[in-house]
Amino acid sequence: MSNALQSSLRKLGSTLRATDLGKGHNFVVYARVEEGSRFSQVYIAAKERCFLFDFWNNGVALAHGQTPDLDAMSRAIDKWISGKVGTGLLTLEFPFVKAEDVASAFESGGEVEYRWQSYLAAMTHPELHKLVRVAATRPQLRMLFPFTSMYNLCFSRCTGYPYSGDLPYIHPTEAGQYQVCDRSSRVLGKGNVEEVVNITIANLPAGCGPAIAGTAEDLDKHPS
Repeated sequence: MSNALQSSLRKLGSTLRATDLGKGHNFVVYARVEEGSRFSQVYIAAKERCFLFDFWNNGVALAHGQTPDLDAMSRAIDKWISGKVGTGLLTLEFPFVKAEDVASAFESGGEVEYRWQSYLAAMTHPELHKLVRVAATRPQLRMLFPFTSMYNLCFSRCTGYPYSGDLPYIHPTEAGQYQVCDRSSRVLGKGNVEEVVNITIANLPAGCGPAIAGTAEDLDKHPS
């Protein structure tokens, strides 16, 4: 896969490099093209000639596309990574590319507020919904990027994946009751929703937040 993609990129005069990833059982799962904070992953459909690919920046998938045309795909990937265009221009020039619903918020710098608002509007787990409503009123948490994992409400100092793994999380234990754990799952405290939110804030590291655009690997570039 990477050889064909690399050849197509070279025809464009692109300096990008394609690599095969996920090798096993005599086949390649996908190819990847990466430079700086941007990358694309390319997959091949199983039963037809069709390339499936995505467009990432700062650890977030912002668009995806599919086409049988290898060169057209290469042009789109080069435009995204080397040209550093936004999803608006990308989808305008390449109709086979579709922006993700989150793209506008992330590209405008509003991803933290977007995530909080989406959780406030659409969180279906009743105990987590109560928790989100209270946590969202506290500025120490509202400036962090919230995410859920196994019915835990978690917080990150960055907005892209992988998230930071250094903040406490909150887990519902029974109706109206929760516990706060650190990232090694050590229990820091228990109580009702107000109490555990206070416990979480008390256990945030000094200088925590606001969440940066990027991944956990980028946090070292932004000292507190």
